[in-house]
Amino acid sequence: MELSGIILSIEQSGDRFLNAKIFSQTNGLCTVLFRTTGKKAGNLTPPDLFDEVECRITPGRSNSQALFVSDYQRISTFRELAIKPAYFLAASELSRFFLMNGSHLLEPHSHFSLLQKALASFLRARDPQVVLLKLFYCFARDEGLPVRESWLAGLTKQKFDAVSEILSKPVEQVRSEPLELCDLLGSIKSWMNTETELIVG
Repeated sequence: MELSGIILSIEQSGDRFLNAKIFSQTNGLCTVLFRTTGKKAGNLTPPDLFDEVECRITPGRSNSQALFVSDYQRISTFRELAIKPAYFLAASELSRFFLMNGSHLLEPHSHFSLLQKALASFLRARDPQVVLLKLFYCFARDEGLPVRESWLAGLTKQKFDAVSEILSKPVEQVRSEPLELCDLLGSIKSWMNTETELIVG
């Protein structure tokens, strides 16, 4: 059995395992276990946060729901985010968003694509808040929520124009002020928390 996806969280689970949450383009949010000790662990080095991986999975015993990683290949990595605190924090917020909302998505493939693009965009953006704003807007849109008709249309003209410009440009070309971005980001997060079933931390 094989599973591919992006590592959203990874933490110690007991003495011999690491518990990893992976967002998969086919299965959505999944939990797998990486062995850290013992013969079956071999020379397997656990992946890093935000790595995109292809895993070979071995199911646990018949009475267990556990999925064990017997081998994996790293497809891409975003280690560069670790040396940019603001970008790493934004990527961590993105990860929490998918952890809180990724279990019951009907079409994980399109959301996986959004996640991939967002992580790659952090490396090009002048401000990581731009990536989060675009991601939240596109996620809500792809879920069929009235983000344009309700949230965007309810903004003042100045804010409407600012968001429209941000959405229409590649992240590296956005020159919005940090305070303006913070205000717009707070606004869409508030709308999502109060007007939808999505949870934004």
